[in-house]
Amino acid sequence: MESLLNILKSILEPTSVMIIIIMLLLLNTWIFNRMKSVQSTAIIIRRSIAFLISFIGTIIFILSLPVKDVMKGQILSFLAIIISAGIALSSTTVLGNLIAGFMNNSMNRFRNGDLVTINDIQGRVIKKSIFHIEIQLQDSNFVTIPNLFIATNPVKLTRKTNTVISTSVSLGYNIPRAKIEEALKEAALATGLKDPYVYITGLGDFSVVYKIHGFLVDSSKFFSTSSLLNAKVMDILHENRIEIVSPAFMNQRRVDEQQFIPEYHAEKKAVEKEVSPEELVFDEAMKSEETEKKKDLLQKIISRKEELKAKVKETKDEEEIKKHKTSIERLEVLIEKIEENIREQNKKSE
Repeated sequence: MESLLNILKSILEPTSVMIIIIMLLLLNTWIFNRMKSVQSTAIIIRRSIAFLISFIGTIIFILSLPVKDVMKGQILSFLAIIISAGIALSSTTVLGNLIAGFMNNSMNRFRNGDLVTINDIQGRVIKKSIFHIEIQLQDSNFVTIPNLFIATNPVKLTRKTNTVISTSVSLGYNIPRAKIEEALKEAALATGLKDPYVYITGLGDFSVVYKIHGFLVDSSKFFSTSSLLNAKVMDILHENRIEIVSPAFMNQRRVDEQQFIPEYHAEKKAVEKEVSPEELVFDEAMKSEETEKKKDLLQKIISRKEELKAKVKETKDEEEIKKHKTSIERLEVLIEKIEENIREQNKKSE
């Protein structure tokens, strides 16, 4: 009987430590669930706290085991060796991505839905995490890029409004420059671009390279507008009887005074509004961008609610207080709806 009591006493302390660790982990989850935060940083903080609790709890659990101090030291040494080896092996990958993830998130270089270019990868951001980001490409497929790669490479962020669309074309020296520039600006305006301008980027042996630029109001149609600009450049140049072919081509083909310009046919106007390719290709990225907009709206509403609460404390007029409290209640209902909508959207994207 006495030996049984000794055994129970010896395992009581480790068991208590284990129960406390489990309770702390459950408490951590409960607190963050009660906060109902829709920010990705809240998830990172929750997981970091859970990891810290687990790590410290493991050490305390080992120290509470009913074994000799020499054995505890050996267990702790073995644990330290495993952790050191893990850090050494993953320092260039996991740890590097973790540090780069915190750096990228703190700098807020780009957000969900943004059009970015990293080396030869171009697409819209869908999801950001502490280890990687997920991008939806032009072909509607997805690519995952480690944060360490992003931190060590330049990231080109396309502006959401008034971004520049451009394209180049090579034309012969026999065509007046002013006529070409006028035609290219007309093509840019026909595409829907604002304030077009032309650069001459190269003087070749047989042709001149012209580059037409224009400002795009809504960059969500970046790729389709780029394609449309190329089409309009061809159409307008051909309408103006400007041949898009180098004199070198004529010399190689050995043709005499023949122009390679197709017959112009007026485009048929679409009866119904067509869905833009971006709406089909970047479906997930657009959903992610909408979620980011809802988060911004949520923060503005929360700030407005706090302002009204401050006015309630300062105001002594009962009628004004009642009016402010009514507005606060409406804002709280709206906040709850937006938070629920964001949580549902996050669940669908997981």
